Formats: sequence, C-alpha cells, structure tokens
Amino acid sequence: MTEVLTLEHVVAGGAVAGPPALTQTNPADPDDLRVEVPEADARLIANAADAAREAVGDLQTAGVEARADGLARVGRMLMADADALAELIARETGKVLGDARGEVVRAARIFDFFAGEALRNVGERFASTRPGVMVEVDYAPVGVVGLITPWNFPIAIPAWKIAPALSFGNAVVWKPSEVSSATAAALMAIIRRAVLPPGVVNMVLGGGAAGAAVIACEGVDAISFTGSERTGAAVRRAALERGVRVQAEMGGVNGLIILADADLDNAIDCAINGAFFAAGQRCTATSRILVEAAVADEVTERLLQRMGVLVMADPRAAGAQVGPLASLRQKATVTAQLQAIEATGLRPVVGGSGVDAPNAFFKPTLFVDAPLSSPLSHEEIFGPVAALFRVDDFDAAIAALNVNRFGLSAGLCTTSLARAEAFKLRAQAGMLMINQPTAGVDYHAPFGGVAASSYGPREQGRQAREFYTSVRTTYQLPL
Repeated sequence: MTEVLTLEHVVAGGAVAGPPALTQTNPADPDDLRVEVPEADARLIANAADAAREAVGDLQTAGVEARADGLARVGRMLMADADALAELIARETGKVLGDARGEVVRAARIFDFFAGEALRNVGERFASTRPGVMVEVDYAPVGVVGLITPWNFPIAIPAWKIAPALSFGNAVVWKPSEVSSATAAALMAIIRRAVLPPGVVNMVLGGGAAGAAVIACEGVDAISFTGSERTGAAVRRAALERGVRVQAEMGGVNGLIILADADLDNAIDCAINGAFFAAGQRCTATSRILVEAAVADEVTERLLQRMGVLVMADPRAAGAQVGPLASLRQKATVTAQLQAIEATGLRPVVGGSGVDAPNAFFKPTLFVDAPLSSPLSHEEIFGPVAALFRVDDFDAAIAALNVNRFGLSAGLCTTSLARAEAFKLRAQAGMLMINQPTAGVDYHAPFGGVAASSYGPREQGRQAREFYTSVRTTYQLPL
C-alpha cells in the first residue's frame, strides 16, 4: 500500500496547510511513497519574511550562547534520527542508503560546527588616528535570508545554508526543492523541536514559482541559491535588480586527469566514484576523464570492468551502489541530452539513451575517445554519464581541463609531486582534488568554484561569514 505524506508550510513556528499542487514518488518504486506538496504564494512568503524579521530581533535578545545551544541541539537530534532520515532520503530521492545516512551525519556535523562559530564571531577594537577616538569593527547579520535548495543533497545543503545563517544572527525563509520536500519537512520538524525562536526558520514549499516569489519578496535581504546554471543566472539577475546580495552555486562539468605515472588502482576508484556514485547527481561529479594516451587503453579496459560489476538496485537494498535518478522528470532530461549527443554520431561503449531501465533508473554510461569539441566536454549532464578523452601529455590535459566555462572541481591522479604542484597553479577550478575523486568535500572547508560554476562568497567553513554578515565600523569618543 502506498504511503502518502501530505506536507504543510511552516511560518512563524506554525504549520500552514495548502492544497496539494505537486507530487513526488519514490523514484525506485512509485507504489511505495507519494509526497503531496502545496505551493506557496507571494502573500504566504511575505508573511514568512515578516516572521523572520521579528525573529532576527529575538535572536539578538537571546544572545550568542542561546543561538549556539540551539544549533547544537539540532545537530544532536539529527544524529539521533539518522537512520530514519536516511530511509526517507532513500525513498524520496533514490539516494543509496549508506550515502543517505552519511549525508545526515554530515548535516549534524555542520550544525555542530556553526554552533561553535556563533561564539567565534568576534570583531576588532583599535585606536583611531584621531586622539581619543576608538574604532570598532564587528560583523552584523544581514537580516532575512532567502534560501533555495536542491534535491541532490536534500539535508546537507539546507544545513550548510541554514546553520551559518542562524549562527551569525539571521533568520530564514527557506524554499526547498519540490523533489525533496518530505526530507525538508523532517529537518524542519527537528528545527522546531530544538526550541529556536519561532520564525527563525520558515519553510515555504512549492516549485519554481515559489522560488521566484522568495527572490522577489521585498522582505528578503539576501538570496543563497544552489541549482542549475540556467536558473542560477535568472536568480542572480532578479536579486541584483532588487539590489540584494546573492550567492549562487551552479554546478560544473568537472574533469579528472589521469597521468601515465598514476597509481591506476586508485585512479580507477576515483573515476568510478566521481562519475557514477550517487547516480552522477553531484555538482562535483566527474564528467570528463582526461587520460594520458600511454595508459588510455588500460584505463578504458579497467573502467569497463568496474562498470560491469556496479550494482544498480533499489537504494535500500544491501550492496546497492547506484540508485535511480531522483525523479522520472530527471530521467527524461538526461535521456533527451544523450539522444541529442548520440544524434551527432557519438555512441557510448556502455549504457546510453536506448538502454531500458525501470522507473527512474538510468544505466551508467561511458563514452570513449570523444572529441574535445563534443557537447560531452561542455554540457552538464546530471546523471551517471562520463566521457573519456585521450590527451598527449600533462600540458594537453591541463588545456583540455580548462576549456569549458565551468570551474567547480578538478582532479589529478599522479605520483609526481612536480605535476601535482603545477596542477595547483594551472587548474582553473575552485576545488582541486589530487589522487581523490572530484566529488567529496569537508564540511569545515570552503565550497565553491570559479567562472560559471559559482557567484558570490564561498559557502561552508569559516568563509561562510562573508555572505551572512556585513562588516560594520564604529567610531566612538569616550562617553
């Protein structure tokens, strides 16, 4: 029997019902779960912004220790509920159960980290050039922050936006993806149980129209967005027209260089993990495998061997390595992208648009010896799809790596310290992975890219303060 979850918005600490407007089903088994999602309108979002504005004052009154304690409680509750939350993520988005649990633990760690940052948000005090005057520099909260989060990390990405926003004294209007709204509602329930001030986090549900209404809301002082390049560009334009600060993370077509001197066992692990785990639905996933010609045949053979034993199964099944795409809509998008590429004459050596797979499953796909001019070198395909390109040497690999407009994550597999150091100097990406998969980052380090991948200050780590606060300078004579 299908379990039906009917969700509600949360504004000013209370639930707000609305008629179901959107649905999401278990992408591995549509008969297992149905999530009914209401659509927030501009009036509800304005109410949410008003509630958040009031909560900013409540946060200031409560003080930094109360803020830190509240964030720490959220972290502990996430850890306590990790198994149940992982099960929900697997059912709603198709993420393999082990990965889902790891994501919940990561979200808990993020709240823990920013609980500490609330107490470390210090400033400076020093003498002015004018005798008797003192100068103080502190970091003031921006106010009300609109957060728009995606479905591929349905609890970790909300955590790494919500936690720093609260840590530095802001309140939030949060619009999660309609594809992962049940997971968002579960996180929201934990935040409410953590006894943070009502209205400090307001969750408004819906699709793209709700997201646009958050951006347009006059009560929102800043926007943080994670999603596609196309939508991110529209978010930036809309926010800048209103004159509010904006931060956007927009994906990438990430390259992994494998040199002839690499430890090939590790290199193959890096390529398989980066390209196909999480069904390729990570903005840091490996799309391009740039292999030095001397080992290209061996790397190709090893990749095909490993792909042949990847276990694609229900994400809750024991041993599952690759689950489905997050929705049938996402499967249709990836299929259409591959059909367009295959129409140019390129054919994958395994997988492809014509391979039948049930529900939202999509068979891992590899193209070999693709030309660097092909769409595979430039177009983000948010699924388990990668292309192998032969390059003559390290210099050619770097040139091929840097050829597209994105610059999120880039990897190098080598045993040469000289090549590793040169890679750090020459690779055009915000995150560099040496003998590591292109996907996989720490919660206490900054996250972000360059060029078309990112706009605005970095997310995560101590650098998060740059977006969620404004520098304030005070000059004062003794009273």
